[in-house]
Amino acid sequence: MKFVCNTKELSDALNTVGKAISNKANIPILEGIKIRAEGDEVTLAATDLELYIETRIKASVKLEGETVVTGRIFAEFMRKVADEEVDIEKYTSTLSVSYGMNTSEFQCMDDDTYPEPKEISGENAFVAKDKDLKETIEGVIFCAAQDDSRPILRGCKLEVEDDMLVAAALDGYRLGVTRCHVFGQKGDFAVVIPAKNLQEIVKVIGEEGGNVTVQAEKTHVLFDLGSTKITTRVLEGEFIQYKKIIPEAVSSSVSVNKNALEMGLDRATLVARNKKNYVKLSISSGTIAVDSSSELGKIHESVPCDLSGKDIEIAFNTRYLFDAFSRIKEDFIKINLSTSNAPAVILPTEGDKYLYLVLPVRLIG
Repeated sequence: MKFVCNTKELSDALNTVGKAISNKANIPILEGIKIRAEGDEVTLAATDLELYIETRIKASVKLEGETVVTGRIFAEFMRKVADEEVDIEKYTSTLSVSYGMNTSEFQCMDDDTYPEPKEISGENAFVAKDKDLKETIEGVIFCAAQDDSRPILRGCKLEVEDDMLVAAALDGYRLGVTRCHVFGQKGDFAVVIPAKNLQEIVKVIGEEGGNVTVQAEKTHVLFDLGSTKITTRVLEGEFIQYKKIIPEAVSSSVSVNKNALEMGLDRATLVARNKKNYVKLSISSGTIAVDSSSELGKIHESVPCDLSGKDIEIAFNTRYLFDAFSRIKEDFIKINLSTSNAPAVILPTEGDKYLYLVLPVRLIG
C-alpha cells in the first residue's frame, strides 16, 4: 500500500473515525484504525463493536492495499504534522509516514481480524437536512438515563410520524421530545439508539445544509453522510410510552422571556447549590417570583410574565430547567402547569418543535 494525501484531510478523517474507538477496549484490534487505499480514495474506519465509523478522502494511490494502525497514537501524531502533504507506505509490518525531510514508522496490526460493518438493507429509511437532524438529536440526548437500572432509558427513540422525525429521551426526572421535517420516507422507522452513540454521531454530522440518509433494520441503523457512514447498534426492548406521561390538564399557562427567567434562576441558585439547586417559583398575574434560601443567605428575583389561569407555587431542581433552556433558541417560551406536584411542560409559544417535561420537587410548608 502506498499513497499521497493532504495532511489536514487525513488528520480530520482520523479524528472523525477515532470517535468510535473504545476507551475500554479489551480486544487489541479495536484500538486500531483500518486504512484502505483503493482507486483514488483512502478509506478509514474504526469501531468498538457498537459504533462503526467509516470515512473517505481523496488521495493519489500508487499501490492499493490495507492495514490497521494503532488509532489514537497515529491520529495524535498526524495532528502535529505541519506539512501540506504526507507520503504513506506500508511495508511488511510497519506503516511509513514521510513528510518534508522526515520519516516516521508505526507498527501495523493484523487487518484480517478487523471487524466489518453490518450491512443495512434500508427497508426502513428517511432523509433529513444535516442541521435539522443534528439539532433534533442534540435536543434530547441529555435527557437519557445515566444508570443501568432500566437499560432502555439509556437510549433515545427516533421515530418517523408522517413527514416528521420525532426524537424522545427520558430518565425518570425529565423528558425531552423534539421534531424536524424529513422526506424520502420508506417503511415504518422506529428505533431506540444508545444515547452515548448518538453523542458521537452528532459530533460528526455537519451543518452545511447537506442531506443525511438514515436507514434501519432490526439490530442496526446506518447514518449515511456521503463521504462518511456511521453504523450503530440499537437497544432491544420496548421504549416507555412517554406520551402518556405528558399531563393533559393545564390550570396555569405562563409565557415568559427565556433569558430573563434563566438569569433570575441562575442568581437564585447561587445560595441553593448546597440545597440540591432547589428554587421556588411563585407565579401570579404579571410576575414569577423566584426564591431560594440556605444558611448562605436568601435571594429573591422577580421576572415579568403573562399568566393565563390560576396562581401557583412550584419548586424545581434548576439543573433540569437549565439543561432544557440551553437547547431552546427562541426568546420566549410557554410553561404549562397543573398542580404544584405535577410536571411542568415547557413548549414553544407556537408550534411543536420541542417539548420538555420536568418533575418538580415537593414544597414543604
